Amino acid sequence: MQRSQAILHALEGQPRPEWLNGQTEPLELKRQAMQVFETAQSLQNSALSIGTESSLSTNHSYKPLTLLFVSFSLGDEALKGIFEEVSGRDDVLLVFRGPKPGQKLPALMTDLKRLLKGIEPLPNIIIDPTRFQHWSVTSVPDIVVEEEGKNRLHVRGVSSLSWLDEQLKAGKQGDLGTMGDISEIAEIDLLEELKRRMAAIDWKQKQRQAIARFWQQQKFEVLPEAQSDRDRIVDLTITAPRDLTAPNGQLIIRAGQTVNPLDKMPFGLCLMVFDATVPAQVELIQHQSCQDKQARMMYLATSLPRQPGWDSLQRLETALQAPVYLLTPDVRSRFQLQHVPAVVEQSGNRLLVHERKLPASTGDRS
Repeated sequence: MQRSQAILHALEGQPRPEWLNGQTEPLELKRQAMQVFETAQSLQNSALSIGTESSLSTNHSYKPLTLLFVSFSLGDEALKGIFEEVSGRDDVLLVFRGPKPGQKLPALMTDLKRLLKGIEPLPNIIIDPTRFQHWSVTSVPDIVVEEEGKNRLHVRGVSSLSWLDEQLKAGKQGDLGTMGDISEIAEIDLLEELKRRMAAIDWKQKQRQAIARFWQQQKFEVLPEAQSDRDRIVDLTITAPRDLTAPNGQLIIRAGQTVNPLDKMPFGLCLMVFDATVPAQVELIQHQSCQDKQARMMYLATSLPRQPGWDSLQRLETALQAPVYLLTPDVRSRFQLQHVPAVVEQSGNRLLVHERKLPASTGDRS
């Protein structure tokens, strides 16, 4: 459970690759991993709720811990007998490998609750395929006595705790072999199943499919075409609604104070905003210039041809000899963009938006 939790926590802070958006397989795998973790946590919490102060999860001493590996292949009657004998033993942990083939984890929980009905206190039960792998458990019942992380005693074909206690009192150690009947493990190995499902996914194909679908799913910030030449002024001055302080408490801006960021720092950009599906707009924007020759020119497209999107983008960037970015809602709002083609540049402590009408007999879309 701790390993599952660590994996899930590590994934939470990682950026999701753009090409994975819209994929159902990774989401399904993550949902299954979450289900594994939550079920294991639920089972362990149930055990700990009736445990003593020295319960398994909080016991950091080096007392021996008996792992009793079990499976539904033992039969309901045998399992119920094991549950009753283990009840109240905080030094014993019943370990299942996972659900049965085709069985969902909630169904496994239902089966366990059915067998645990009437047993008080509840035995300590977990689902932990890693312990099956670590101790090479391939049949049930199987008992491993852990002490300081090492194998003190290992025996197969035995589930009787009273017999085990007698062997420990007699000083028995090591691998005692098979001392009774054993059964195959009915449940799947959750870790191996997840690995199998991951390996079965053709990630390169999924990537190709996602890239091919990108332009079909892309949302564009489409703006209407300018019907006349128009210059507008955009004032970036803002009024602080409340005091703004640094983490150390130092006052930066008082409530009600007005601030224009262009008074402190130059804009440094010249934005060329256009609809890349209209060849005339592309041609017009190529011949536009900026007053500040030191400003960095940035091309923002409100729309691009969906078919073939990537090839069109590459040809466009080659023609402009610069990267082309898609216009985003926040940029559209911040610079109060209304029509295209348009040029946004700094003039004093204000921004100028130049909207330009296309020449006559142009404007056909590609």
